[in-house]
Amino acid sequence: MNSKNKRKELSAPPLAFSQLIANLLVSCINGLIKGLPKDDSFGKKLKELEGVVRKGVHITPATGLAKEIEEYFDRLATHQKFLKDEKEIVITMVREIAETIGVMVSSSTGLEGDIGQCVKNLEQADNIKDILQLRDTFVEEIQKVREHSLTLKDELEAHRKQSTVLAEKLEESQAQALVDPLTNALNRAAYNLKMGQMINEFKRYKESWAILVLDIDNFKKFNDTYGHLMGDKVLKSVSGTVRDSIRISDQIFRYGGEEFVVFLSRVDKKIATQLAEKICRQVENDYFVDGDRKLKVTISIGGAIVSEEDTESSLFERADKAMYRAKNNGRNQVIMDL
Repeated sequence: MNSKNKRKELSAPPLAFSQLIANLLVSCINGLIKGLPKDDSFGKKLKELEGVVRKGVHITPATGLAKEIEEYFDRLATHQKFLKDEKEIVITMVREIAETIGVMVSSSTGLEGDIGQCVKNLEQADNIKDILQLRDTFVEEIQKVREHSLTLKDELEAHRKQSTVLAEKLEESQAQALVDPLTNALNRAAYNLKMGQMINEFKRYKESWAILVLDIDNFKKFNDTYGHLMGDKVLKSVSGTVRDSIRISDQIFRYGGEEFVVFLSRVDKKIATQLAEKICRQVENDYFVDGDRKLKVTISIGGAIVSEEDTESSLFERADKAMYRAKNNGRNQVIMDL
């Protein structure tokens, strides 16, 4: 080999380094794409770039920094989707209040036009008799609005209280992280906010939904045997498996420790049970590698369909008790409180 070729070989980056850079680039591209609309032109260009990278270099499953990049974009996407959902709820509430006020004004015998005419007539009046007469007409119109407003007082007050509470909760949620940093699931603060909204929406629109309480079986024993680092891997993997098993309209929250909660929107008893069974079987089919051993993890699930009598605490309690019945019956199963 001549000295020129030798220098060229030494200056070329090793294959492993090229793969590392390619993996990092693909993780960044995929993360950026997640935050863009499906038909976004820039997103299409990024997808084409990803294809070029994959043709040039073999891409391996993300690890290390590439994995951290993917998890960062996952957290960002989860956070933004949750806030978008809450914003839509606020917008709907504002529109309903506006419609209520519109009904009040439109049913007040043309108040706006009458007031405008009263002002015009007052400007043209040139004697005390006309002014007093116009004053009486104006007072009568205001009285009509006052009487009509009393019939809407309760509804408007309910709107005011609900919007005040929602604003306080939204402000509180902004001050806290909405996403659990370990599992990339929504956290307890997000759960508390969403649970109240789901209960209120059911009482208003009567659209059925379900709550699932999930608990990893024998997690303490697993942690004590294999260590907390492996325990963290289990939590992350279970969360990811559940997230991949549910629909885009559903949400997963890390309630605490090894316990998760899932909200299933627009489901009846049959569909809720089927989705819960699907989650349970998907987790059962996964395994974890520790040296030369394959470690399997299972979960127990309790579920409940919301009812007219439910409060935030009573609904969770029903699902939680069902989950403990699943534990006592042998674990790795679903029990629904229907």
